[in-house]
Parts: sequence; structure tokens; C-alpha cells
Amino acid sequence: MKVAVIGGGIAGFCAAIALGRIGVDVDIFERSSSIREIGTGLSLWPNATCALRELGLLDSCSRAASRVKKLRLWDRDGREWASVGIFGQATPALCLGRPALLSALLSAVDPKRVHVNQGCEDVSLESEDSRKPRVHFKGGRTLTFDAVIGADGLSSVVRRFVTGRVERPVYRGYHIWRGVAEALLPFYAEGNITEAWGKGERFGIMPIGDGKVCWYATRNQPETASPQGKAEILEHFRGWHPPIAEVIAATPDSAIVRTPALDRPPAWIWARGPVVLIGDAAHPMTPNLGQGTCQAIEDALALSLLLSRRGSIETAFHHFEKLRRVRAAAIVVGARWIGGFAQSQGWATRLTRNGRLPRSFLSGALEGTFHALHGYRAGSTARAERALYKWPA
Repeated sequence: MKVAVIGGGIAGFCAAIALGRIGVDVDIFERSSSIREIGTGLSLWPNATCALRELGLLDSCSRAASRVKKLRLWDRDGREWASVGIFGQATPALCLGRPALLSALLSAVDPKRVHVNQGCEDVSLESEDSRKPRVHFKGGRTLTFDAVIGADGLSSVVRRFVTGRVERPVYRGYHIWRGVAEALLPFYAEGNITEAWGKGERFGIMPIGDGKVCWYATRNQPETASPQGKAEILEHFRGWHPPIAEVIAATPDSAIVRTPALDRPPAWIWARGPVVLIGDAAHPMTPNLGQGTCQAIEDALALSLLLSRRGSIETAFHHFEKLRRVRAAAIVVGARWIGGFAQSQGWATRLTRNGRLPRSFLSGALEGTFHALHGYRAGSTARAERALYKWPA
């Protein structure tokens, strides 16, 4: 089986590694001139690290990461109103830099299978009889494969072929700034993610290994608002609890990245014949649950397990879509809801202050939600799905 993975990001490499483990002939095509990730951080919760373990990648990722044991939610003055322990799972929760994760994935792929400067402009079917997909690249080059996996992110070209529509992502009312700084002792607490909520704004800090922390800040504003540099961000958050101002000040201006909070309404169509979507191409979500990368890793493992049974590619992709879309849709909607609540103009903060909602109630509710979310096992679920169906070759 010859498969093209469109997109050389984390989702694309996870898919290539997962399919390579079942003997699939995979090539990765990336439109950029090099394989690179924006130098900020991400979280890998136990649902993702369990999938990484099945793919043989957990050890290499763990070496570059910081283990997370607790999420602590504060107000802007540093008063804690909820705390969630991360425990009881077979694999850890990790935070690490995006470049570190991509480097671990790159080391598990044959470099000859990675093709840069290969922008995909369209996908088509060779003919209605053969049903083999053709990938049309910038410059006029066309290649034919047995299957195509669209891992080309939020602005996916492959998605356009699968859904038959051009859809603009939806702006959710706030921008996100991210940066990486050296850990500042004694403020820095290994194993803790902290997030402070204000009126329509938040500030989070998480350890990402190698003596560094990743921080993120959110603020309600129009989508077309002028970009703000380090000086403006520092001035805005200067009155918040330590070490927020210190962390911003320790970050090089050039290392601060601003992105809009975007997602799409959940889609029920992920596959069309021998072409399928994974990761942000299928289910872009806001980062409020830290599940964007985690869901891409789950996708890759589940897809490989369903394809490992000898049978029709189209049937395997159909069952993959059926297996994954409800979970992904729930997380998309949940992340959007949490973002709206957290970004409310003081409403969320007023509810959590002065005992209006008890700390124990809030912590318990969050802990139950997190444990249910993190306890999902993509490998076990896909194996069960595969066992239910005996599709023809």
C-alpha cells in the first residue's frame, strides 16, 4: 500500500510513523522549505502519552519533557480557586517544546521519505473505476497513491476535496500570545501548570523541560486588532501575580508569537473514498483543553490499527471517521465552551471568588472531567472497533 501524508507537522509525522509500523509505504509532503515548528510549548496528557507508548515514542518524548502533576487555577492576584491533580493513569502527563516533540518524531522517520517544497494544490480521483487518489502539487507535478492522508492543518487543501466546501475558520473573540523563557527560581515550580484568570484575559505558565517554561496570555479583542509587542504585553500584565511580569521580561521579543483563537463547527465528514483527514485538518479546536496535539496522536494510532486489517482502504477510513468524530466533536465544543467561560468579562472570576462556588466543588468537577478525558485509550478502542467488522478485501 502506497500512502501520501500531506503535511509535515506533528499530525503528519505521527501518521507516517504509525502506518510505517504496520508495513505501509508512506511519503510525507510538506509545502514549506524545511520541517520546523514554532518554538513554543504544548501539553501531552495521558490519553496522548498512552498512544505514544504504543507507537514506541514515549521514551524519546519523555526525555525532552517536564512531567506535569498538577494544574492550579488562580485569580490575577495569585489566589488559588481550584486545583486539579493529574494522577491515576498508566502514562504521565508531559509538557515540552514543540520543536523537541517534532525532533523526536523526525528521528523515527526515514529522511528519504520526507519531501519539502511540495505544496499540495488539489486532490482528485484517478477515475471512478480505479478510485486511486491523485495529488496535484504546485508546479504541475501529479502523483498517484493508494490512499491520501490530509494532515495539512487548519487551512487544509485536502479538507476541501473531502467535504466539497471551502470553509473559513471561526474566530472566537480573543487572541493568544505565547513565548518561551528560562525558568525563574524560586517562582518556577516543576510539575505545576498555573493559569490566572482576569476580566476577559488569562495568563498561564507551564514547564517544558530543559530549564524552560512556556507562557501564554489571552485577551479579548477584535480579530483585526493591531499586533502588540513585548512592551505592550508586559505593561498590560505588570500588575498580575509574580512571576508573570518577570517571565515576560525574560522572553526575547522575537520569540513571542500571536495567534487568533480559531476553530470550526464539528464536521461529520472526514473521509471521501481513499482520502481521509486527521488532526487540525479534521477537527481544529481552541487550546483550552490542551488536546489539539493529543487528538492528532490518537487519530494516527487509531487509523493505523484500522488499516492493519486486510481489507478495503475506503472501509477502514469509513470506520475511522465513525470511531473518532464523536469524541473529537465533544472536545471541540468543550474547549470552545471553556474558552468562552474563561474569557467572560469577569463573570467567571466573580463566581469563583469569596466562596460563591466552593473551591472543593470546582476542583472536584474539573478533576472528574480531566480524568474522563485523559482515561481514553485510542488503541484499545480502535482494536475493539476493528474486531466488530469483517470487511471484504
